[in-house]
Amino acid sequence: MIKKMMSYIKGGSPNVDLILKKSEMKPGETVTGAFHVENGWNRQEIKRLECDLVKELQGDKVVTVDSVTTILMSETMEAKEKTEYPFSYRLPEDLPPTTEGLTYRLNTRLVLEDDIKRNDHDEIVVLG
Repeated sequence: MIKKMMSYIKGGSPNVDLILKKSEMKPGETVTGAFHVENGWNRQEIKRLECDLVKELQGDKVVTVDSVTTILMSETMEAKEKTEYPFSYRLPEDLPPTTEGLTYRLNTRLVLEDDIKRNDHDEIVVLG
């Protein structure tokens, strides 16, 4: 219980950040970058890394477009350890362009032991 409570303190647990090479692309283009994972001051067990492409419609309705990747791992990160995982995803060919009422983002989740999650999101612009 104490371990779970301590993990909610940002400095004590890993954080994930998806760094994209570019954030504007056309349907069918490949999105590339890397997941940057940085541990805090506690040793942590990482279960998996997940990423989904979602679209947000006007009125805050979020819909999952595609499950982009799931990286299963049973990895222990030492305190202050940093690591990167390459990222590559081809956008669907039939993806409608971004508009004022339709936006896209990549939602990333780092799942730790006890199903504790750390989240990141990166907006992408789909050009017409």
